[in-house]
Amino acid sequence: MKVLVLGATGYIGGAVLEELARRGHEVAVLVRPAADGGRRLPAVPDERYGDLTDAASVVAAVTPDVDVVVHAAHLTGDEAADLGLFERLLGAGKPVVYISGVWVLGATGDGNEESATEPIAIVGYRPKVEDLVLGAGGVVVRPGVVHGRGGGIPALLRGWAAERGNGVHVGEGGEGSAFVHVDDLAELVVAAVEKGGPGAVYHGVSEEHVPLAEVAAAAARSAGVDAEVRVLPVAEAAQLVGLPFAEALALSQRVSSARTKTALGWAPSRPGIVSELLEGSYTH
Repeated sequence: MKVLVLGATGYIGGAVLEELARRGHEVAVLVRPAADGGRRLPAVPDERYGDLTDAASVVAAVTPDVDVVVHAAHLTGDEAADLGLFERLLGAGKPVVYISGVWVLGATGDGNEESATEPIAIVGYRPKVEDLVLGAGGVVVRPGVVHGRGGGIPALLRGWAAERGNGVHVGEGGEGSAFVHVDDLAELVVAAVEKGGPGAVYHGVSEEHVPLAEVAAAAARSAGVDAEVRVLPVAEAAQLVGLPFAEALALSQRVSSARTKTALGWAPSRPGIVSELLEGSYTH
């Protein structure tokens, strides 16, 4: 298949790009032109230029040879503009796989692929994007908190531990999150490209619920500091990262991907978040 990837220079998009190529798919990417005129992704022969704030440039990249579009980019934060972009993108007539996230479910102790959405502020209008995609016969993939390759939120927690000399997480002390390794997520996205059902929601979750205190302690040990964990109140964290992100870091969820694993044969195999922090990419 010919797959156009939006957000290919990002953390998740880059892993998806690699997995698509590994699985033998022909890949095109939409990127902003480099300031020096050079290529953004030299290893990708088909580099197309546009900007997610310019819907016309995105739609122009969806040429007849494209079979599927993978949207792995961040939303712009402008609700009207983002919804308008998706309406035009979906109107181009190609299936779209949109990478959303389990934060759209809000605080939940038993979330699954059919749960109602109750989004927290940082992803407030993302369910509207999902509804557009699903209504047009596209596919939505919702990752848990993504880790691996030394990136994502765990890198932030490790950095905080290194700065403060002890483990730290945001909340009140009893929270836990759903997690997924970025390479397992990439395999799921490609499975959704290859055999996802029209209008289907898939959950990219390999660990349904890991206590954030355990993650913070592992981040501290990874950073070589005291593994004692301090809970950072949301208000204090908001001074560092802004209130919406602080609230997201404090969100407690338990989210299942059982239906996804059955439907797509997805079998995540990479280390869990604690092992990855202690023995994997965050130790380099």
